[in-house]
Amino acid sequence: MHIPARSPILRSVVLPALITLALGAPLAACRAQGAASVAAAELKAIQLPKPEITAGMPLMQALAQRRTTRAFLDKPLPLQTLSNLLWAAFGVNRSREVKPGLGRTAPSAMNSQDIELDVVLADGVYVYQAEQNLLRPVVAGDLRAKIGTAPAAHAAVTIVYVAAVNDGSAQVDVGFIGQNVYLFAASEGLNAWFYAFHGPDAAGALNLPAEKHALYAQSVGYPPK
Repeated sequence: MHIPARSPILRSVVLPALITLALGAPLAACRAQGAASVAAAELKAIQLPKPEITAGMPLMQALAQRRTTRAFLDKPLPLQTLSNLLWAAFGVNRSREVKPGLGRTAPSAMNSQDIELDVVLADGVYVYQAEQNLLRPVVAGDLRAKIGTAPAAHAAVTIVYVAAVNDGSAQVDVGFIGQNVYLFAASEGLNAWFYAFHGPDAAGALNLPAEKHALYAQSVGYPPK
């Protein structure tokens, strides 16, 4: 593991090696524990507004409108719409006081709830923390073109579905979340596109640890004019 030196003078070659051994595990785990990476230091966490759960069209109408569209207008979503989208995807709909653990808007095998949503916006990448309704920054900069193929570069948001490499049920769990996103997009008149990765090194771009990988992505945004 490579750790850039932060001091201009190294007193010995032994001390850095000992520090690396002592701190290697915590540093590798810092992303999962909530510490922002150095690359995201210039970004701030985004506290999302409370989701509006009474908005949207009736379910049957949303099902009739559900479709895949691979074209987007390069225009950001209002923060309220982004909050509603992420809540619909995999938000908390039952608190710990109501249910042991958390109730979520999408099911998961054995109630694992371990799918991570990496939210790619024009200014950087954030991890959606559902219980706090918060976006935690992990990578700064516009990575939309690096994460997805050409149309995704113009999408207001791309959700990257991240799972542990040994999670055998992740494919199914992601499918539940993806359908929620499709239905929300249909309800709001937004375009949506669910796709697998082909070529781009998403894990590297997202600074994922070795034990996690990016399975799929879903881009959402306004229809082009």
